[in-house]
Parts: sequence; structure tokens; C-alpha cells
Amino acid sequence: MLLARLYTPHEFGEFAVALSFATILAALATLRLEMAVPLAEDEREARAVAASALFFAVVVSLGLLVVLVAHRAVTGHTWSALGAGSSIWLVPFAVAALGALATVRMLQSRRENFRAVSLSRVTASVVQSVGQLAASPLGSLGLSAGFVVGTVWNAVSLTRRSGLRGTSWAQGRLAAAKWRRLSLFLLVPSVLNTATVGAVAPAVALFYGVASSGLFTFSARVLALPATIIGQAVSTAFFPKVAELERRGALLTSSIHRAVTGLAMVSAPIFGLVVLAGPELFGLVFGPEWRAAGEISAVLAPWLALAFISSPLSTLMTVKNQLRRLLVLSIIEASLRLGSLSVGLIDGRAMTGFIAYSLSGCLICLYYVRWSLRLAGSSLRGWLRTVRGYLLVIGGAYPALLATKGSLPIRWFGVLTAALTLLLFGWTAVWLYRHALVRAAPPAEYHAAPPAELATHGSGAGTAR
Repeated sequence: MLLARLYTPHEFGEFAVALSFATILAALATLRLEMAVPLAEDEREARAVAASALFFAVVVSLGLLVVLVAHRAVTGHTWSALGAGSSIWLVPFAVAALGALATVRMLQSRRENFRAVSLSRVTASVVQSVGQLAASPLGSLGLSAGFVVGTVWNAVSLTRRSGLRGTSWAQGRLAAAKWRRLSLFLLVPSVLNTATVGAVAPAVALFYGVASSGLFTFSARVLALPATIIGQAVSTAFFPKVAELERRGALLTSSIHRAVTGLAMVSAPIFGLVVLAGPELFGLVFGPEWRAAGEISAVLAPWLALAFISSPLSTLMTVKNQLRRLLVLSIIEASLRLGSLSVGLIDGRAMTGFIAYSLSGCLICLYYVRWSLRLAGSSLRGWLRTVRGYLLVIGGAYPALLATKGSLPIRWFGVLTAALTLLLFGWTAVWLYRHALVRAAPPAEYHAAPPAELATHGSGAGTAR
């Protein structure tokens, strides 16, 4: 809320473009070797893979810095790509920090050291926020500097606990060679997904200008908070757990059903509130100049609600060794996303492109949810039957409220929106509570329960049996 009043949409746009380049290059820099860390056979191999990923990230960032300095020396001016401004100088440091953070976070997650991951993330967020607030006179450079400092803090705090110092160069080289197939097949999908989803700001800036990119990125950042707080935590725990179950040859149906149901029930009231009252909430919380970002957020909310569900599940494709199919799908996805985003160029309205982009994202995320369920031995139709009551309420209530938004007094519309949101949150809390009781029960009691009873708790065990 404070940053929105200290920085303009154009400054957020420059920061978003620079951060997007750093994120894309970070995915390239580690060669996605960090994804092999949870899959390694033992702790020694996991450390060797992590050390290789860290080495590549540092080398790429140093090479990028040399390129920027050489360009300045030859041309006499700073290279500014798609409006990144002076923040481009911080991109090499961001690449190294992001690559290191992704690697050591995977290593700590493999060890189930989630407390350290959480604590480092919280402290890094505080450092980043304080830095961005203090550096506001610098404009977009202040936003970038605060981000880099926070990310470096996060990476260093986790690296100190990683135990990588005893890893030799030979061990790292052998580990990288062993997992090169995984690296090669994951690299293209990861980069394309990053460039067209998490780091799409340069494309938005190219099509509709830096200010529009700032509004788009700001709304996406706000809507990404649930994914950052909850979705990423689920993903961090989900990947190593599913990898462990796969190594043991255990059934994954029940785990996938629980994950899909829990994520769906959490996402609906959060993103549904944005769909109903996004412009009003953004204008109230962040200031009148950000109301346009609220309109964009209302358009993006359905896609991000589905992405909240599908993103943690996407690691299952790596566990199941579906690398070739991921590669092909990533190319199709990137083409579909960029093509839909450019639709607004036809009528000259950025919002048209954002609507088409959101719709294509919904289709892609639904496909990944369906694919995840099939890999786990279930189906989308079978899962939908287990949550049909919840989905019927959502499918009826939200369209009805949207249809009456202009005709109802604003007070009554607010009361009905709040009532629906609280109802769904309460429903979700009850489900999570029951799920916790089932998981806490002794193994003999859990397996002795009849399938129908387990299905009422949303565990999916009944379907699996």
C-alpha cells in the first residue's frame, strides 16, 4: 500500500521489465538443475547437483555483467531493453541471487527443513520492503535495488545452512552430467513458461507501453500474494513428498485429490472477491490511480485462481518423467499466450489483450489439472463429483452477483459479497479441519475407515480404492 503511493505505474513498469529479464535469465542460468535436487538418490548427490546449479548461475551472471559493461564502453550509453531504464544494471546481480535461491530452497525442501525456508523468506520480505521504501527517490531503480537486496538476503541465509562447502568440483561435474537429460528437457518449458507467465512484462510493454506493463504487473503481483504465501508453500512441500512416494512405488491418487481439493477451496473466495470488487478494492487500498489495475485484476482473477491450483501440481510431471510431453506443450502454450495477449493490437485496447490472455491461461491450467489427475490414476470428472456441492454454489452465486452489480445499491452489493466470501471461507476451514483430523488419525484407524466416509472428508481415498 505504501509502495503504490511512492511509485508511479511507469516506474513499476520499468521495474517489472528488468525483473522479468532477470527471472528468465535465472531459469537459463541454473540449467534447471535445481529440479533434480529432490530426485537425487542420496544427500551427497543432492548437494553435488545443487553446487553445479549454483556454479552455473554465478558464471552466467558474471558474463551478463561483462556484456553490459562492454556495451557501455563501446556505445557510450546504457543498454535499455523495452524500457527497463537504469535497473538493467542490477539484472546480473538479480540473476545470481534468483538462481542461488531456487537451488538452496530445493535442497532445504528435500530435507523438509521448511521452518528455515519460511523464516528466510519472511526476513527477506521485510528487508526488500524496507529497501524499496527507503529508495523511493531513485524511482524504478529503488524498486529493483530493494528486490535484489531482499533476494540476496534470502539466498545467503539458506546457503549458510546448506552444507555445500565440502562438495568438490568433480562431484558437481559428475552430478550435472548424470542429470543433463532432465536439465535439457526442462530448460525450454521453464524458460517459455517464465517468459509468458511470470515474466510477461516485456511483452506487455512492447505491445501496449511501459505504463500498461506497470499496471498489469502490479495487479498480477497483488493477486500473486495467495500463491506466494500458500501456493508456493504447498509446492515446496508437495514436490519432495511426491518424489519420495514415487521412489517407493506408492499410489498418488489420494495425495493429488487432497491437494487439488484444498487448493480449489482456498482459491475460490480469495479470487472470487477480486472478480466481484477488484476496481473498488484497488482504488480504496492503493489509491485512485491504481483503479485501472483493479480492473485488470478482475479480468486476470479466474486464470490466477486456476493457476493457484495447477502450479503446485505441475511438479508431478517431472516426477513422472513426462519431459518430452512438457517440452511440446510448453511451445504450444507460449504461442497461445503471446498470441492471445497481442489480440488487443487489433482494436488498440490493452484490456482486450488481457481478457484473451486470461482465457487462454484458464484453458491451459485446466488441462494441467486434468493431466495431473490422470497421472495419479484419477480423472477430472471423478474429482469434480467429490466437490460438486462447493462448485455449484460458486457457479451460481458469482454470476448472479456480477449480473446485479450495476442495479443493486453499492451497500447491498457489498453485504452480499462479504457474506458469500465468509461462507466459502467457513466451508473451506471446516474441510481443512476435517482433513487434519483424518491425517492425524492412527494408520490402522485410517485404513479401516470405509471409502464413503473418507470421501466425505475430501481425501480422495475412496476414489482410489
